[in-house]
Amino acid sequence: MKQAMLFAIALFATVSANAATLTINPTGSTNATQTTSVDTGSTVLGSGTVTNGDEPWSSTYDVTTTEDTSTIIEWSFNPVAALTEATISFDNGVDPVQLFDISGDFRFTGLIYAGTVASVNLLNGNRNVFKYDVSLQSVSEVPVPAAFFLLAPALLGFLGLRRKNVL
Repeated sequence: MKQAMLFAIALFATVSANAATLTINPTGSTNATQTTSVDTGSTVLGSGTVTNGDEPWSSTYDVTTTEDTSTIIEWSFNPVAALTEATISFDNGVDPVQLFDISGDFRFTGLIYAGTVASVNLLNGNRNVFKYDVSLQSVSEVPVPAAFFLLAPALLGFLGLRRKNVL
């Protein structure tokens, strides 16, 4: 029983150690509010509200990581129809800046490197009344289903050893 418990603890430690820790900091906003609801972890969240007006709005966030990681970055808007145009800028401090012209919810993957500050920005958005959210999620190096698949034979081996000891 002790071996099975040690194996289970090792399995959870192995799976959870694969996702990098991200930290998000709001760095500025024009014609919109800006906040973070989860500012440290493998998934970080920022949000804000935009009010009606003639001038465009923008919102910028800086993101750092504990290790090089692939990150899923998603901007969403409520209601979706309120955003008709904007530009998303992603600068990881190493590779060329990526620009995306959007007209609604948008999701992409970017690399964030340890020791650099990545910038995730929404620029020149049209102004209507709506709420926006930005989420960044660190992608595990080994997907969780693959980790279970790779470690399942070891678990079965431990069960086999236990059965032999009982007989």
